[in-house]
Amino acid sequence: MNSSTVSSKNPTGPVEGWILDLYQKDDCMVVWLKTPAGQAIRLVDVWQQCFYVAGDYRDLINLAHQLHVEGIGFEEKFARPEDDEPSTVLKVPARSGREAERLAEKVLVHGRYRRYELYNVDVKPSQFYMYEKEIFPFAFVKAAASSEGVRWEVHDNLEFVDYEIPPLREVTLSASIRKKGRLPAKSDPIEAITVRSQSQVYRIDGRDEHQSLLQLVETVRTLDPDIVYTANGDNFLFPYLAYRAAVNGVADQLILGREQSPLQISRENGQTYTSYGRVYYRPMPTRLLGRIHIDSENSMLYSDCGLPGIIEVARLCRIPAQRVSNTTIGTSMTSAQLYEAIRLGVLIPWRKTNSEELKTASELLVADRGGFYYEPTVGLHESVGELDFTSLYPMLMLTKNLSGETVRCKCCPDSKNRVPELGYNICEKHIGIVPRSLKLLLEKRRRYKELKQATTDPCLRNVYEMRQAALKWILVCAFGYLGFKNARFGRIDAHIATCAFARQVLKETVHLAESRGFRLIHGIVDSLWLKKEDATEEDYLRLRAEIEEATGLPISFEGIYRWIVFLPSKTHRNVPVLNRYYGVFRNGKIKDRGIATRRRDTPPIIDKCIREMIHVLAEAQNAKEFYEKLPSAYEVVERYVRLLRSGAVSLEELAIRKHLSQNPDEYRH
Repeated sequence: MNSSTVSSKNPTGPVEGWILDLYQKDDCMVVWLKTPAGQAIRLVDVWQQCFYVAGDYRDLINLAHQLHVEGIGFEEKFARPEDDEPSTVLKVPARSGREAERLAEKVLVHGRYRRYELYNVDVKPSQFYMYEKEIFPFAFVKAAASSEGVRWEVHDNLEFVDYEIPPLREVTLSASIRKKGRLPAKSDPIEAITVRSQSQVYRIDGRDEHQSLLQLVETVRTLDPDIVYTANGDNFLFPYLAYRAAVNGVADQLILGREQSPLQISRENGQTYTSYGRVYYRPMPTRLLGRIHIDSENSMLYSDCGLPGIIEVARLCRIPAQRVSNTTIGTSMTSAQLYEAIRLGVLIPWRKTNSEELKTASELLVADRGGFYYEPTVGLHESVGELDFTSLYPMLMLTKNLSGETVRCKCCPDSKNRVPELGYNICEKHIGIVPRSLKLLLEKRRRYKELKQATTDPCLRNVYEMRQAALKWILVCAFGYLGFKNARFGRIDAHIATCAFARQVLKETVHLAESRGFRLIHGIVDSLWLKKEDATEEDYLRLRAEIEEATGLPISFEGIYRWIVFLPSKTHRNVPVLNRYYGVFRNGKIKDRGIATRRRDTPPIIDKCIREMIHVLAEAQNAKEFYEKLPSAYEVVERYVRLLRSGAVSLEELAIRKHLSQNPDEYRH
């Protein structure tokens, strides 16, 4: 048995370690620490969540008498971020998040849905606890438990880029099934269960399911992992194991977390949502309390940024790593904003009420325009340089103070800070919650990119890359959420204002470049492709410095292309496509966007063919050699055609993946 197994009682003295997991249980918060010695320590802090009710003072007194909740009372809080004076609001304690929502609904009914405004209702308890205690996941802390609760000392800083994380024990859990049909079902018996640790493989034979499931519990308890990886664990593996445990009468013994409670499978359906025209399904997550479960099939952040990316987001956004791995990027980004609100004493609206201000058709024509584009010149170009603004939209939101409560604020109608083209006023008295939440994210991403370039250690370079990539997702999402109707501190006017500033920046940058003798080949939102006869890298670097000084925004020089091809529309050969091109830099690096190699529905055999063609063309040093290489590229195509006709290509290589937005029988074509 592993030495890290601990008592359910709090330790008698102070302990040091990293915060691994936390969750609410009854009216307490359970926090698991990972000590430098490798032990997992369980701490219990008596703590209750609460929500707030705003309204007429006499109505609030009446409400307090009606609710009969112990600990109810009045506090002074800012009901809105733009308020200059706090309001008297009613604080209502709740034993859990579900009880908070139940009581909140009761309050709404009591007020006939118009008398009260409710705040802080649906903030997850684990996040709320971290906001209040000023702690965060994977922070190195010193904790002292007493009868009054747990006292936290944080010996860590979110600004650190080379922070230490504890040595983590990891296992991968999988199961093979004796299928009775073409697809596995819960009613199918277990064939074997496999637990892979970092050094060994444990295979549990499934002939006696009862004993196999108990042996799985014992194996996990002995290995005592901090992280459990599965493939499709949320959607199938854990519900399947829980069902088999129930069939064999050991459901109450199927304990895979550190908390001594059996595996709980939510009976709620997963979430179906649409993103950029595609329909996605996210199953309800399975929690292994005291451990971190990562479902590699259902964690976009893990597949793109690995464990370092998950830990970085968990730390900066103050959201448990388990939740980071199986929720949307928007949820994590929102948590960073909620923390800033709580820190300022601002309440978080339960159901957003501030709506878009009415606009005339002519106002919408000017306002709702999005980013700026310059159509590319179709065809082959050589010696073209590329300049990209770094996190342009989040940087504008930070530097221009663009937030839901700052754009067109009521307190500064005569503000000198105005949105270009639109004339909207921007608050001069308050820094918005959205810019506050972006500052550290932008700074750390910049530092990670610098460290990645500076280090010679490939492992460190990979860690820095995954961390900055995770932060990039957060920053991209921050702009989109600014215009999302349900964003707590977003507003469409702020989204429109950000686009207006971006258009102004791009136009000013193009004018500056042209005044220095550069010719614009293509421009799209935050990227420019420029050409100047006999221009060197030093010429582009000087231009970059001038742009940064003129705009106050960071811009990077990506390099000079040996050649680059901007492609036309498939249906209209004379019409350029804004984001469809491929080319090769002078250092040999290939860059492609919008072509078949970047599409998820491209069959693997076609992807291989096109990549091989581009690699042949990449040997060309200029346009003349590019045309000379075309016959060799055609030979690649002919070779793959012969391969297809010979029947030597597997069906998997020919598969076309499609995301369906409706059932197959609902399609007409």
